[in-house]
Amino acid sequence: MKFFAHAALTSLLAISTSGCGTAVPSLQEFPSAPGDEQLLVQAIIASIHCEVANAVVEFIEADKLNAANNRGKRSGAWLDGWGAQVSLTLTINEKTSANPTGVWTPPASGNSIFTLGAGVAGAATAIRTSKANFFYTVKQLYREKQPGKNTVCTAGIQPSRGAPSLLVRNDLKLGDWLFDQLASSANNEVTFPVSSEGNWGQNVLSQEISFQVVTSGNVTPAWQLVRANFNQSGPFLEASRDRTSDLLVTFGPLDPKQDNKGLIPQAENIHFAQQLGLAQMNRPTVNVSIFP
Repeated sequence: MKFFAHAALTSLLAISTSGCGTAVPSLQEFPSAPGDEQLLVQAIIASIHCEVANAVVEFIEADKLNAANNRGKRSGAWLDGWGAQVSLTLTINEKTSANPTGVWTPPASGNSIFTLGAGVAGAATAIRTSKANFFYTVKQLYREKQPGKNTVCTAGIQPSRGAPSLLVRNDLKLGDWLFDQLASSANNEVTFPVSSEGNWGQNVLSQEISFQVVTSGNVTPAWQLVRANFNQSGPFLEASRDRTSDLLVTFGPLDPKQDNKGLIPQAENIHFAQQLGLAQMNRPTVNVSIFP
């Protein structure tokens, strides 16, 4: 609730500034101090890294525990040789529009009444799209945060200053998403490859998460004179700020041709195709997909 109240106040304050829609938008909310944007981006990346690592650790540890009841056979051992490609896209769309109107009523002549209406409309829009890509191997994530060796990190820590982010504030359900695949793998309903070799080497997992917050505000000062009226209908000055945060996580087998420093081409192509889709539309939704 505090996030939306802060966002609404931001839009109302933006109306009083002349730069909204005509200057490069800031990722941080208004008002902000120098360095707040860096703290925001750092908090988002750190929280996402933490959530992906914790999801991997919880999945592997649960799989090892279940193996004790399955004659030592793990159902999710395929994840050990995989990697995770993470893409973060932050889009800010600011718009300001002005529509002053007036009606002039001269003295009446005879039985006729003459009025003259006039109006001017103008708008300015500025869009900023910032992207970042990260790659981790599952072994790296597991080694970093393995219980007993290193403390599992805490996700969701907001920046120490400035406005919060929904990508930090919310549980991104990455762990739930991985666990959803464990039962299907154990029952052989879906075959996930241990490596890129074989007929199933093209199988990957991908999840996209998108948050969209739109706030707007307007002011309409009006004057009513003897012969003229100004701004009697419609907003005089209006400003809006649209924030879209997109997170795309793709798990897939490591590519031995890249010395295990990237995903196999099939996984990279799927990840790239979804990035193209994000570039075409911004929507507040969560999609989970399995590519057999």
